[in-house]
Amino acid sequence: MLIDDARAASAKLPDALNRARRRYSVKRDGVLALPIGALEVLGDISPAVRMRGLRRLPATFRAGLVGAEVATWGAVSPSLLPHNWWAAAANVGVLQGIGHGIGTLVSQAARPVVHDTARGPLPVPARLALTGVTLGVFATSAKRRLRQEKLVESDDTFKVSEQALGITLGTLGYGAVLLVGEAVQSFIDALNDLLGKKLPPVASWPLAVAGGGAILVLVGDRMVVRRFASSVSRSALKLDREFMRGAAQPRRPERSGSPASAVDWNTMGRQGRAVVSGGPRKEDIERLLGGDAKEPIRVFVGLDTDAKTDPDFRAMAEVAVQELRRTGAFDRGHIAVMSAAGTGWINDFHTSGLEFVTRGDSAVVAMQYSYLPSAYAYLADHSSPVASSRALIDAILREIDGLPEGARPKLYVGGESLGAYGVSDAFDSVDEFLERTAGGVFTGTPGFSANHRTLTKGREKGSPQRLPRIDGGRHVRFTAHPDHISRDFRGDPYAHTWEEPRFVFAQHASDPVVWWEPSLAWKIPDWLKEPGSRGVPAPAAQHSDALDTMRWMPLVTYWQIGIDQLPSKDYPSPHGHNYHAETVAYWNAVIHGEGEAAGPGALTADEIARAAQWIHSDATKLRMPKGGFPSKHGY
Repeated sequence: MLIDDARAASAKLPDALNRARRRYSVKRDGVLALPIGALEVLGDISPAVRMRGLRRLPATFRAGLVGAEVATWGAVSPSLLPHNWWAAAANVGVLQGIGHGIGTLVSQAARPVVHDTARGPLPVPARLALTGVTLGVFATSAKRRLRQEKLVESDDTFKVSEQALGITLGTLGYGAVLLVGEAVQSFIDALNDLLGKKLPPVASWPLAVAGGGAILVLVGDRMVVRRFASSVSRSALKLDREFMRGAAQPRRPERSGSPASAVDWNTMGRQGRAVVSGGPRKEDIERLLGGDAKEPIRVFVGLDTDAKTDPDFRAMAEVAVQELRRTGAFDRGHIAVMSAAGTGWINDFHTSGLEFVTRGDSAVVAMQYSYLPSAYAYLADHSSPVASSRALIDAILREIDGLPEGARPKLYVGGESLGAYGVSDAFDSVDEFLERTAGGVFTGTPGFSANHRTLTKGREKGSPQRLPRIDGGRHVRFTAHPDHISRDFRGDPYAHTWEEPRFVFAQHASDPVVWWEPSLAWKIPDWLKEPGSRGVPAPAAQHSDALDTMRWMPLVTYWQIGIDQLPSKDYPSPHGHNYHAETVAYWNAVIHGEGEAAGPGALTADEIARAAQWIHSDATKLRMPKGGFPSKHGY
């Protein structure tokens, strides 16, 4: 009996599909049925057209299409960075889908109290009004886009054709979602009919939704999510084992991976090999800056990708300490723990910048905690960046504490993006990293970082979220530009001299990595209430490179800034998620102090510029892939 019921329910699925197919009549339209149907569906779901009477899609979709129209206004509005065609497509497709869902829910909720006219076209005045708003939003967005390109010094120029392509593809994606949704609905209806033979409607429908949803999630997890994750993992592992063309095995004993090192060159990972292979040598520093220099020390411990167990960060940290002993790092004046971003990548302006400003009297040490790209590494295991940094810092501090008090090197910490998160949150509190280290530089710190968030929330009253002022600049200074080393967001000198330990949190107004967090979906952040947003210009001293016309919209802002992260390295420093020459300036100030209080070894502005140019050239030769970098500004 049950088998018969299942067969009867299964038979209804083709019927549902056939009802959809009748909208595309081969008998009526011949071989042109598919292109004609596609054009009509596109017309149904296209902005400024979709509010008329529907031809292909069910008439009940009208409320959802109105919601999609409204969502389009937010989808095409500028956010932190200019949107190229694929970003526009992603924004339009997803946000139209969300708008459709919200519009449908509102319509269903209002149905008991509002006369149902959903099956007819919208009144002409309403259609004209919506269309007029859509066209106005498109024009305004294009004008703002031109201004935005100037703010971030984009190499691209706005093209209506590219934006039209993005909007069209996004709308088609939205249409595909609707068709998938109709298929899912047919499946749940069939399941409900099967259950309805044994249960009352009040029980059969919830069970059909829950059971159908569970089946779809299970199938999606096994057929899509797991396959995608497995593919990403395999590709990342393969890439990690490759050798960069510009990364040669170091010969000098001050480097891990050299013949004198206990760390095997072949097991260091692709990015780890780049870390120890690149950077200035003693003669490079002397030639560029003049005077005497020391041979910089670089220690890197790679991840054992063949291990079947979770990485033992404490054991890896002990290997790193042994390397530091072997190279004589504890006799140097400065040891810097650098946390990597996902794959083991470390910004060369961090490592080489520190070496130039210390004239080689330094040791850089890092450990790999993942071979996955940063986004996947965080989703897969967001605890490893913190745990690995903590293990390494603790091991080094134990060694330093065992040295005579007058012979101890200063410990610094630094990192970018997920690396900044890992090394800054390696400390349980802000007070702890102030007590245990001599300073640090964190660039593009993600908004979810706990200590970064604590500092921001505890900022002085009147200072903005984008550039918080902490205790008059005594120890911690937030920057968007090297000017902020000496002056705050208003351009005023800090109330206090910058005392050790000195920390810099560098964050551009246009860096989506810093400003993206889950709460953006439902809560307006302070930085979108303050000057620099909602049409109120920020003070010139802020060096803001984001549109001051930006406004918060629920879900829309969250999604847009999430998408902005993908092209965030396609813009020159100091914009987006690129921190280059400014990073050298930050390390110079952290090590030597700023202004008149700077020590005698501090680099001049000209020396910083020359060092930054050298680093850029070295990093480019080291990391250039066969097909070139995706962007000339990021590598």
